[in-house]
This record gives sequence, structure tokens and C-alpha cells, in this order.
Amino acid sequence: MDKFEKKYNLKENEKTKQMHKTRRMFCIIGDKLFIAELNASYSHAVWFEKEEWIKKDAELMEKITRGMVDPKGNIYFYVGYDFRITKKAEKEIMKHLPELVEKLNVSSEAKIYGGFTIKKAGEQWPPKKCYGTVGSFIHRKMVP
Repeated sequence: MDKFEKKYNLKENEKTKQMHKTRRMFCIIGDKLFIAELNASYSHAVWFEKEEWIKKDAELMEKITRGMVDPKGNIYFYVGYDFRITKKAEKEIMKHLPELVEKLNVSSEAKIYGGFTIKKAGEQWPPKKCYGTVGSFIHRKMVP
């Protein structure tokens, strides 16, 4: 188990790496949206380490809003190694939603989900909350 697998309390396998490749990671640091390269086979923690963001702040994973867009275009966001939802994360994702939607060409019919309930590595985990469609937030400019 590597250091991040210990923090996630999950052992990554080939199925996990394939799942990672199918989604597009993003994060919000310092009120700026960052989007990972296409077909990345690694976790957010590995991405942050590659960018040296974790080197500057070891607790970054516990602080920032991060997430992914799945192959269907649905958006998932969360904070921490436990994939929780926070009020700060809800506000940040809604603020950066138009930019994320534009940059990744997300459909207005795609759903927005918050948090994950951790299950088996390599499988799609159920979200903790559904906020509705992208279109309902983009058009109304709502903040939950």
C-alpha cells in the first residue's frame, strides 16, 4: 500500500486505474479551477503530488474542493480522503460550475452530485447527494 492508499484506506488495483482513466479530475485551489489531463490513471492525491501542491501543503486533500466528471458527463464533487460534502465545497462548485461546464463541454442534462459513500476500489461509488441537473443551476444561478 502506498501512502495515499493508506490515507484513503483503499488498495488500488487495475480496475481502479481503468476507472480513473474514464473520468476527468478537477479541483479548485485559491479560487481557481484546475482540470487534470485526459486519461489520467491515478488519483487526485497523485495528481496533486505531481503538481507539487501537496509538497507545499500536506493537508491540501482535506481542505480543497475536488471532483470529477464521469463518462456520462455527470459532475461529482467532494472534500477530503473521506469524500465528504461541505458548505464551502457547495459554494465553490456552484461558483465555478459555468467554467467547468464550458471547459469540459458538459451537457445541461448532466447531474451534479456531492460526496461519495466509499465502497469497493474500482467500482462506481454511490453519491451522498444529488443537486439536480447542470441546466437548473446554470440558468438560475442558484447556490444551494
